[in-house]
Amino acid sequence: SRHATAAGATGAPWRGDMLFDEDARPYQAMGARKTYWPAALASLLVAVGVLQVAVLQRQEGTKDELAEMRSTLSALSQMQAMQQRQSFAQEELRKVLVAGQADAHSRKDPDVLAALSKAIADAAASQSKTLSEAVDTLSKANSKEKPSTVMVTDSALPHKHLIDGLTPSADQMFRGDCWLFATTGILEDSYRRYGVSKGWFPKDKYLRLSRQALGIASMELCKKYPNSFCTANIGPNNSIIWGNTTEGLDGADEHLFAYLKGVGDIGALPDSVCPYSPVADYWKERECDGLDEARKTNPLKFKVTAMRGHYERGAIKRALVEEGKPLSLGLGMVWAPFYLPCTGGDGPGACDPATAECVACPLQRVYQGIECCVLANRPMVSMKGEWFIQPDEPLVVEGGHAVNIVGYSDTYRDEFGNTGGYILRNTWADGLGTAHGLKARGSHTAAFYMGQTNDFEEGLACPNPHSPRQWFPCDDLETCKSSVAMAEASSFSKVMKLKCIDLGFTLPTGACQKDRAYYVMNMTEFGSSGLFISCFIYDGGESDQGSMCYPPLTIDDLATIFTPEDIDTLPKNDKALCGFNFLPYVVHERLMARFGSVISTTYDIEWPESAYVSHKAKGVDYSLIEKSTYELAKIPVFTPKTFY
Repeated sequence: SRHATAAGATGAPWRGDMLFDEDARPYQAMGARKTYWPAALASLLVAVGVLQVAVLQRQEGTKDELAEMRSTLSALSQMQAMQQRQSFAQEELRKVLVAGQADAHSRKDPDVLAALSKAIADAAASQSKTLSEAVDTLSKANSKEKPSTVMVTDSALPHKHLIDGLTPSADQMFRGDCWLFATTGILEDSYRRYGVSKGWFPKDKYLRLSRQALGIASMELCKKYPNSFCTANIGPNNSIIWGNTTEGLDGADEHLFAYLKGVGDIGALPDSVCPYSPVADYWKERECDGLDEARKTNPLKFKVTAMRGHYERGAIKRALVEEGKPLSLGLGMVWAPFYLPCTGGDGPGACDPATAECVACPLQRVYQGIECCVLANRPMVSMKGEWFIQPDEPLVVEGGHAVNIVGYSDTYRDEFGNTGGYILRNTWADGLGTAHGLKARGSHTAAFYMGQTNDFEEGLACPNPHSPRQWFPCDDLETCKSSVAMAEASSFSKVMKLKCIDLGFTLPTGACQKDRAYYVMNMTEFGSSGLFISCFIYDGGESDQGSMCYPPLTIDDLATIFTPEDIDTLPKNDKALCGFNFLPYVVHERLMARFGSVISTTYDIEWPESAYVSHKAKGVDYSLIEKSTYELAKIPVFTPKTFY
């Protein structure tokens, strides 16, 4: 709206761009006639109505009946409010018409009468049309044709959800570039999801992107356009050297790609462009033969158009359900403390209180009478892929990590009694010695944490032979060595025969003998903190047979003492299906409360149609894309093993 003043102080003709005052009556001010026109009042009322409709249009439907009823009641309420506003507007227009006509007649000005009549007619027509459109919009909002995006209240969220078209995990090996892998996981998913939505890419395939190439691009661009999310080292005279590495210890953040200038033009290349370097070496992480030439004809470009942070449980779950795509998650990692009782003796793994670094034992019944305990800090992620913390212990930072959230389950219960949490796509290899940080690692399919697979099917996809949870128990040596027991274990993807590796990570060396075969007899819980007394049967020949038990250890500790005898030939975890973890809600929320900055983010990312083989453009090369495109793997169906 605009204010206008009459041309003279003697009552010049009114003009259509003048406005009405609050009581819709003409008035004199400072010798000049100034007025508010009926069209403006009607426009104001119409604008309010349009805003109401716009808000309503942004409220998208839900499949839940309760939300349907709420939406309908809200629509009826808004229609009633609009009708009230229409009645008010009509009354105001009537007042204006009377006042305007009286004033015009008093001055006998036919032009004013004509202008007034036209303005009132236009305003009435405009408001009638807007209200009609509003009613139509409200009707559509409550019809059965719901928008593609479903908005759900916390109470209406499903108790579990996993995004569809889940792309595989990847292995960061011995490098600390988890942020780079979390980023590439988001980009891989967006390339597939965006292409499928446009009809440019098949639903059953995905494109593997190069972590090496994206890391190189990030280092190059951080040198040109540094920002606080870039990696940085201290240089001479306390200067800052930007983009000198991809190692997360020197900075870097999974949000970098959304802010780094130019990364959408040169950062995305197919995985087949060059191999990923397994170690954090200044020169190795920059190696990518043929990268410069590949960039010249690379059709892959992307643009991050929006990003949204989600910080609490309901918001993260809603984002997964409504947006249907993974979230990046950066969070701190802490040690999980265990208190190993030190009671002396001469058995395997015996601890001497006289030489041990003793601390006070926990006030639990199982520790009564034990005066010396040894504090053992363990990784907070078990070989079952479950993240955990000790509820009554302080949080001591180990480092940080970045992953993708791909789903959630309110019903999954972990080994530590936590129910409900997020399903993560992680980037660690499974096993011992080959995993990130040289720790014992394990994982499962995302479907496992959703309760969509049984132990038999999961064993075919993710057998986790290194994990003691997969070692088949037996009662005596004769049973352990029987063909029936071995066949039964094999049928369930379990392991029978073990060998001593005696790494000395959790117990002093000498905890087992390498000339013996070992079999699990039983594992008995010691208290409720995750410790077990584990007993084994050993066979070193006819004159060297028997059993022995170890002092309380974690289940994963056993993986540093024993490993399957035929580990090199046993089936390993399928990299196209495994690699997923479970983060309980309570663990996520305690980390956030203690350290803050536990940020979950969704991104809107666009790709041009020329980035897809189905819409080839001239002058670019699609051969690397074709080499790096794979089918999405499916969980194998379990059938009984045959022996004929």
